[in-house]
Parts: sequence; C-alpha cells; structure tokens
Amino acid sequence: MTVFAARGHLALILIALAPALAFAQTPAAPESRGLWIVAGGSSTTLLGDCTGCEAKTYLHTGSVMGIVGKSITRRTRGGLEIMWVPGTAVAGGTVPIRTTYIMGTAEFHPWSGSFFVRFSSGMAFVRNWTIELNGETPPLTSKAFALGLAAGWEWRFTRRFGAQVFGAQHVAALGDLTAGDTTAENVIGNYWSVGGAVVIR
Repeated sequence: MTVFAARGHLALILIALAPALAFAQTPAAPESRGLWIVAGGSSTTLLGDCTGCEAKTYLHTGSVMGIVGKSITRRTRGGLEIMWVPGTAVAGGTVPIRTTYIMGTAEFHPWSGSFFVRFSSGMAFVRNWTIELNGETPPLTSKAFALGLAAGWEWRFTRRFGAQVFGAQHVAALGDLTAGDTTAENVIGNYWSVGGAVVIR
C-alpha cells in the first residue's frame, strides 16, 4: 500500500470509528447561536476514474477549506463550505488540476460532546481535469455534482474560539466527458482528507 492510499484509508477509518469513540466525549459548553466560521487545511489524496479507464495512480496534495454559517441549535450548524484542492498529474508532462467545491453544509453534534459529523452537497468546478483522449490530455473545465462527508472532534478554548480535527471524503461526479469522437463515461473524482481547522462562533 502506498503512502497516498494509506492517507485515504486513514480518513475513512476515522469516520468509521468515530461513533464508537464518541461516547467518551465530555459535554460541550453552552455555545453562541451567532456566526459560525471554520477555516483550515488538510492533507488530501485524490483519485480520478471512469468506466473503462485504465487504473490511475493516487495523487497527493494539500487543500484549504472554509465554512461561513450560523449555529441553528446547540447541536446543529449550517452554512456554506468552500474547499480548494490544487493537484498535479503526470500524463505526458505535468498537468495541473484545480478543484473548487462550493457546497451547502450541515454539522451535527449528536451526543452533546465534541464529536461531530458534517454533511455537504453542492457543486465542484474542476479545471484541467486530466483524461487521456486520443493520446492527448486536453484542458477541460467541468462542473460536477458534489457530496461531502466528514467526522471529527472539536475543542473549545474560550466561549467563542476553538479547534477541530477531521477526516473527510468528497466526491465529484462529472458524468460523461466528450472530446472529439471519444467519450469518457461516468467520470468521478474521489478526495480523501485528514486535517484541522480553527473555529469561531
């Protein structure tokens, strides 16, 4: 297993084990019902694939993310999430891939502790997505339906300031992409992340 695949598996393991570990969390302090801001970054592993495509290698990069929203209840928050993922693929040369996720997001603290789960849905905009068609890798700008799932832990340092660590998976479903007389079917991008962020609310 490569180090890139291991990072992706670590994110999935964190999400899978989080419910079992969450019962040990201590109750969170009463929180503000005002503005909710999350800003941070992560180590991200991504893999693009499509029906009938040859197996591709995992790409490793970093990403930055931010959320602006509002605390709805003591356990629930909602807002707008933006995540930017720069990457570089090798296909007859280095080819940049720039993915921007813009999604509505909801975060829940199901056990009144520091454990949380976050669900997101929206659009991903992919620039220079690398698909080899007719021996070439033409630059493409595509829109994709996007989903995100994250889980992690949050700690409060003051009434309004804290930090969190998380594991996440984001998926961008681009559908069929056509260049010339060749069509790549069911193109999808998977992004696994492990990171941290500061929280203001």
